Amino acid sequence: MKAVVSLLFILMFHLSINAFTLDDKLIDKSMEKRATNLFEIIKCPICSGESLSESESKIAHDMRKTIRKKISNGHTDEQIISELKNSYGDSIIIVPPVKSSTYVLWFIPLIILLIGCFLIRKYTK
Repeated sequence: MKAVVSLLFILMFHLSINAFTLDDKLIDKSMEKRATNLFEIIKCPICSGESLSESESKIAHDMRKTIRKKISNGHTDEQIISELKNSYGDSIIIVPPVKSSTYVLWFIPLIILLIGCFLIRKYTK
C-alpha cells in the first residue's frame, strides 16, 4: 500500500512538472524584444484585463507562439496588430485607439473631473 501511494505521488509530481511549459523564445534578441513589447499591449481574449505577457491560459500561449512565428517570418508590428484587430476587434489592444468612435472613452474621465471640481467649488462657498 505504501508503494502504491508513493507511486501515485511520484506520478502526480511528474505530471505537474510537465503541465507547465515555458514559451519558446526567439533566438534573435531584437525580435524577442519586439514580441515582448507586443505581448504587453495585446490583451488575452479570454482573460479579463490581462495582457498576453501576464496570462497563463492556453490561448495566450498559442497567441504568443503565433506572434513569434509571424515576427520570424518578417511581419511588422503594425501588420500583426492589424491582423489581430481584424480577428478580435479594437478591444484586443490594452489602450483603445483614439478615433471618433472612442472619443467617449477618452473624454468621460475629464468630464467627470470637471463636474467634480464644479460641484466641490459650488458647495464649499
